[in-house]
Amino acid sequence: MAVFDNALNAFRQSQISFDELLAAARVAGGQSAAEVALALQHLETMFRGGGLPAEQYFALQSALQDETRLAVAPVSTPAAAGDDETLLAPRPAPADDATSVESVPLAAPIAAEPTLVQTQAPTLTTESLLQGLDPNQPQAELTVGCTLKNRFVLEELLGVGGMGMVFKATDLRKVEAADKDPFVALKVLNQDFQFNPMALVGLQRETKRAQTLSHPNIIKVYDFDRDGAYVFMSMEYLQGRPLSHLIRDHVETGLPFKKAWPIIHAMAEALGHAHSKNIVHSDFKPGNVFVSDEGEIRVLDFGIACAIGRSEKDGHDATVFNARDLGAMTPAYASLEQLQHSAPDPRDDIYALACITYELLSGKHPFGRLSAEKAQELNLQPKPIPKLSRRQWKGLQKGLAFKQENRSASIDEFISSIGPRSSVYYGLWASALIIVCSIGVNVYWTLTEKAVVAEAPKVVPSLTAEQLQKIKDLLELAEIHFDVGYLTAPTGSNAFWAYQEVLKIDPYNKAAIAGLNKIADTLEQQAWEFYEKSDRSEALKKVQEGLEVNPGHKGLLSLQEKLRFN
Repeated sequence: MAVFDNALNAFRQSQISFDELLAAARVAGGQSAAEVALALQHLETMFRGGGLPAEQYFALQSALQDETRLAVAPVSTPAAAGDDETLLAPRPAPADDATSVESVPLAAPIAAEPTLVQTQAPTLTTESLLQGLDPNQPQAELTVGCTLKNRFVLEELLGVGGMGMVFKATDLRKVEAADKDPFVALKVLNQDFQFNPMALVGLQRETKRAQTLSHPNIIKVYDFDRDGAYVFMSMEYLQGRPLSHLIRDHVETGLPFKKAWPIIHAMAEALGHAHSKNIVHSDFKPGNVFVSDEGEIRVLDFGIACAIGRSEKDGHDATVFNARDLGAMTPAYASLEQLQHSAPDPRDDIYALACITYELLSGKHPFGRLSAEKAQELNLQPKPIPKLSRRQWKGLQKGLAFKQENRSASIDEFISSIGPRSSVYYGLWASALIIVCSIGVNVYWTLTEKAVVAEAPKVVPSLTAEQLQKIKDLLELAEIHFDVGYLTAPTGSNAFWAYQEVLKIDPYNKAAIAGLNKIADTLEQQAWEFYEKSDRSEALKKVQEGLEVNPGHKGLLSLQEKLRFN
């Protein structure tokens, strides 16, 4: 495995590209299990040390594993060194949205465990995975208090559906590591999955794909494993409720657009990210969107998603996983093409997103929860939503089109067609209006042969020596306040206040105006620093401070827009 190790080191030294490293990993994956295990160990060590981003780590891990086998219990999925994020959980979902366990929300990244890495990653063929499973024999009932893999203690049943059951579980390894909140969510799959060899292969591979979808609006899937007769996935665990509950709370009128838009935008961001990775969700519905108690939006269950456009390069990894055959598709949100068993397409998710958007804004499903096939047969048309403009309504209608060719072509097209107009848009219209008016005035004066009156110059006040001295003192004071970091506080003793006092005396003082811009620029820089640390609250505070100083600051306005919708 020295070839892969050398390639990995060469990549870190920027001597080869990531594509070249990935090719070396695929070659190395064809070696013996012991050699692959050593390569995985080296890869994980480098990842834990911060030498690789998560996306590259998972891509290399998948390439190293021989795709003709099922790596049911691979080397444990690590998080970046130093991670210690709390795992939280949801309330149980009701039975009316239990077409699949995906309606149950889940938690936050698993912290890195201080245990030794296994020297050999156990791999199982499909036959060995199924060995000992007898579909004719009833399973022992899985209940709260049971332990899976001598690691996960089931604490609470969160939901039951077509896919199986979801439990809140205590991860004993996290207990050993003194994690302050050692909970995960386990989805224990039903017999349709457990006794179907192709479904097991497909689900395991799709779970690996889900692990590459690192995005703040996508739930995290950790692992796929088996304990005796039980096949399960482990996922993160959140506190909150499904979007279906929020819709139910506003069934009469729907949410106001200002409240619904951040949710719509976050869902679109998650789906757009998946589509950029050539993955279609295929079972997108309100029960598969989770709203945390902090207002964060997570899309669930990409672990059963479908890959788009498999090609020859997929080779023996071209197993087709039909989620609908195993109860993983919800007809009310499935596109016409899904119901007709067509190949996966991003526009399948766009149809579902449009249905959910309609529900959020109106409180009701656009076609009374009928399938696309039935709605088309009855020629149903969704009722217009008064709170939407004509442009937005047309955009939503296009997302709801039954035929794929008439539907929005991409998530970006859909979201831009129904989203609010940006300040830039209105600024352009205002500029255009001013230009048109100016042309009209010029034409008028030309035709009437009126003399054009020059614009009156700004009146510069005549300042006394005492006022000039006071301005000088205030400017010096403002610089001192700025240097010590007193930008907008404390009250009456900060740089912002001092520059304002100068402008009260001399409204056109260039030094004071430049000073205000300098304060706004500094606050923008501080806001970005908090944003990059994922501290949105502090970032927003800095933005608001800066806009108080300079309400028209473009950088601050742009960051405010980003914080509002992300």
